[in-house]
Amino acid sequence: MLVLSALVLVCLASLSGCAAERLVAREVLADPLMRFEPASPIDAPGSPPRAADAVLPADTVETGFEATADPGSDVAGFWCASSARSAVEIWAGLGVEAGYGLEYDRQRIYKLDGFAAPIELERIHHGPDAGLIYDDGTSVLRAAYRFRTAWDGQVHEPSVSARTSVLRRDTVIELGYRHTEAAVTVGLDRLPAAGAVDAERSADRFVAALEQGFVPGWNLRLEVEGLMEQGFLASPFHLATLWSHRRPLDPAPSNTPLAMPESHPDRRVRWGTLLRVRKQIAALGAVLELGAGYGSGNWRVEHARAQAAWLQRLGDRFSLQIGGGAYHQIRASFYRDDYTDGPAGLYWSADRRLCAYLAWWGQIGLQVDIIPESGRLLAMFKFMRLGAGGRVLRSDYGFESQNGFSAYSPIDYGAREAFDGGWSFGGWFAMTAAF
Repeated sequence: MLVLSALVLVCLASLSGCAAERLVAREVLADPLMRFEPASPIDAPGSPPRAADAVLPADTVETGFEATADPGSDVAGFWCASSARSAVEIWAGLGVEAGYGLEYDRQRIYKLDGFAAPIELERIHHGPDAGLIYDDGTSVLRAAYRFRTAWDGQVHEPSVSARTSVLRRDTVIELGYRHTEAAVTVGLDRLPAAGAVDAERSADRFVAALEQGFVPGWNLRLEVEGLMEQGFLASPFHLATLWSHRRPLDPAPSNTPLAMPESHPDRRVRWGTLLRVRKQIAALGAVLELGAGYGSGNWRVEHARAQAAWLQRLGDRFSLQIGGGAYHQIRASFYRDDYTDGPAGLYWSADRRLCAYLAWWGQIGLQVDIIPESGRLLAMFKFMRLGAGGRVLRSDYGFESQNGFSAYSPIDYGAREAFDGGWSFGGWFAMTAAF
């Protein structure tokens, strides 16, 4: 949720002797609506959110739920995630954080991109989170570990992050690093495209952000992100349609297609940057946000995005956010079997996330702060914040006839067809409370 952490920290400033009192020092200098939430300059809109890296104030509990549905005819899927975590201070700025997360994913996998019936897959991904935090008043250090397990393997994710504030300049600098080690284990009973899979993949994600406040009522945030992935990077369930003149060891061209399991390079490097600016409109009790970003990588998937949001106060306790944007990317150099570089017959893909497409989205969210005049809420909490919202995303895979296609026609093998079912609908709910 937008500026969730910042507003909670402001409200916890009155807690004497806890890490939240030191952590809130910068946030009270300006309108809380001017504070940014971290974003990902790399991930496409609609991607599942990453594990929380934001520092949770001491003596605070946070829980949330998010769901997304794809009701299309070429793909049908449902994804939801829930999480809960809490943080307590144990001694002089040193705190611990613990939590648990669960994800449920159900989707239809088209193994032969239109040439055969799909298969249905279900997965529950769950496990604990833990963190150690130190806050000296102007700088915050966090070391965390995340574990998840499911039928297709386990995931281990250690991470570290740092944040420092230059209060006199209203400047914030953030750095972060997350390492992922994941097993990919798929048995024959799950009907993988090329038989049983027993492989590994790893990822190293680096993030850096500079946030600068200006007077009067301006705030800017620049984020840069890099991601290096290695190992098994293809889907175990996709097959791509190849033509004989693109297939290895078959130089004689013909009109006979052949479906083969995806073949992706075992190394991918990506980077992206996102610049956002917020302007306070005091007369309306509102904040306007504008943003733009660009990214690329060694698979030639270049992308660009533009976005805007309007944040409006509705009285003392309510705030409304309305936003939207657009995203465009070009296809990977080896998408399907159309090559622009490299040797033909080495790599191919049927992953629609690697084809050229245009997407645009809109979302709306409402937040309410509940602060009792006396006593505690539910006999436990000094403060509570509730937030909920919804989002709609439309992806167009057919706007570029040569690059945006996602399948070959099962009737006319040479005809390209755009991917259908580019709508996605989602919603979320979150609660943060200080005890």
